This record gives sequence, structure tokens and C-alpha cells, in this order.
Amino acid sequence: MPHHEAKSIRFRGRDEPVLETIRIRGRNYSVLERLSHRGAYRVFDPGAGPGGDYRVLYRLKASNSSKQKISVLRRMTGASANRNFPHITDYSIAGDQLFVVLSWVWGKTLDDYLRAIREKEIPRPVVPEVVRLIRGLSHGLSHLHRRTNLIHGDISPANIVLTSGTSQLVLVDFGSAWPIENSGNKDPGDGVTSPYAAPERLAGHAAEDFRSDQFSLAVVAYELLTMTIPFDQLGGQAGLPELIKQTEKNYLPPSKLLHRAGKLPRQSIKRLDEYFNTSLALHPDNRFPTHQAWLSAIDDLHRSLIPGKQLSAWEEAAISVVHKIAKLLGVSRH
Repeated sequence: MPHHEAKSIRFRGRDEPVLETIRIRGRNYSVLERLSHRGAYRVFDPGAGPGGDYRVLYRLKASNSSKQKISVLRRMTGASANRNFPHITDYSIAGDQLFVVLSWVWGKTLDDYLRAIREKEIPRPVVPEVVRLIRGLSHGLSHLHRRTNLIHGDISPANIVLTSGTSQLVLVDFGSAWPIENSGNKDPGDGVTSPYAAPERLAGHAAEDFRSDQFSLAVVAYELLTMTIPFDQLGGQAGLPELIKQTEKNYLPPSKLLHRAGKLPRQSIKRLDEYFNTSLALHPDNRFPTHQAWLSAIDDLHRSLIPGKQLSAWEEAAISVVHKIAKLLGVSRH
């Protein structure tokens, strides 16, 4: 249970006041900062390694929905775990409260990264680097969807960390994560971050699947490439019934906004625009219908940007035919 104590901790040469101490299964966690309105806190765990380390602690109401979340999140720490997500290190239910502790991800949020670019503190990332980062996270998300039947539900720059050293994208803040089969039963407004949320999530009346995360990640990727939000800054709001007829025609393919787009291989520009045209479709049925189709598109785009890996004209034609045949056969969603 929580214990209020007036003290501070010193870690990595920095002194920080402790707001309170939470004890979970015999281990004390010092609360240092509130991270989100959904009960997420940055805490210090003195037992994490030789000198301790930060963790993210969620303090949730022990409702049926929160118990469902911890059940699903626990699946991520077993065989389903992957490097694009933090790992659960501890959890406990105490009375009417549920405590979940996740590993701390060292790096910079994409929010801070984008801000630094706009303020010209750092250069804009080149297209191949953005595609590499998004491809890695796409594969991680697909793994999450398929192995845990979970959608993240709140993909936005504030919830993605560009890690130090390894330079990969890690999704954090699972306060709004939901099993796919129960996504229609989420609490109103849970995990909705405009303009990154998919239209069906903003509307709040339709069950969701992995295509909602597909849309949100595409909005983030579009912003990383162009420094703007698609659909005249509206993002997913453009798909709301009262706006869609006016806004759908305002979409610009990223190649129209890219800096030095003319230096990219022609097939890369084509694949880039095709990937975003599909991932950012305002109706989920017009997005990539399967994980295989989604990952194949980003893999093909990534490959086309590697020097010496560009396909010949006949190889491009052959792949196009295969994609059309797969679409006609109606590959089932999984």
C-alpha cells in the first residue's frame, strides 16, 4: 500500500523529491513524477540492477476492464514479448487498486524529437531512416496483435520513444490497451488522442481491430516524413461522418511534401505513396486487410530504398500481379 514519506533519491547525479512510496509484493517504489492522466507514474526501483533504475508504474482501479488489461499485458512478458515494447517487471492487486510496473525505456519521445526538428535543433531524418524505424515498429505491432490479440489503442508521438543507442521505436503507455475481441466495450474516451486516433476510434461506435493501430502509426510516420499531419492537420478527425465528404479530397501524398523527393528512386516514391494511401484510408475496410499485406508493403518500400536493392521493371510488374491475385483471392484477415 502507498506510504507518504518526505525524502528524495539521487540517481545519475540528479536529486529528485519522492512524492510517495508504493510497496508491491515486498518491494518499495519511489514515485517521482506523474506521466499521464491514466495513472502512470515514473518511479525509482532500487532493486533494478546494481544502482537501481527508473520504472513506469500504473495505478489503476481494479475494475473488470483493468484486470482484463493486466491479463493481456502479462502475455507480453512471456513468449510474446518483443523489443518494441517495455516488459512487465511486477504487478499486484491491493484492495480496489491494481498496480503494474513496466521497464523504463531510455530515449526521447517522438513528441520531443519532432519539437527539436521544428525548432531546428537537429536535422530532419532522411526518408530511408524514417521507413526503417516505422518498419521495425510495424513488425512489433503485428507481433503484438497476432500473439496477444491486443490493440495498443493510443499510438501517438507522446507514446513512442526513440531509444538511445539502438535507435528503434518503442511503444509505451499501455493504459488504453484492449483485447481485440472486447474493443467495442472500452470506456468512452479511453485512449483517444486526436489527430492520431483512427476515425472509427474517434466515432466510438464501432469495434476495432489492428487496422486502427495501422492508421495511427501511419499518421505518426507521415508527420515524421513531412512535419505535418495528413488531411490538413485533421488526421483521423477527417473521417468523422460530418467531415469526410469535405476532407477526403484534401489528402496529399507524402511525396508532394517531402524535402528532396526528386532524389528518391521512382519506384520508392510510388511505393511510399501507395503505402500511405492505403494505411491512411479513412474507412478501415480500405486499409491493408491483413498483417501479411501490411508488412509486405512496408518491407517492399524499405527494400526499394536500399542502394542496389531496387527491382527491375519486370520484377516490379511480377510483384504487382501477385498483389492483385492475392487481393482477388480475398486473403482472410488475421
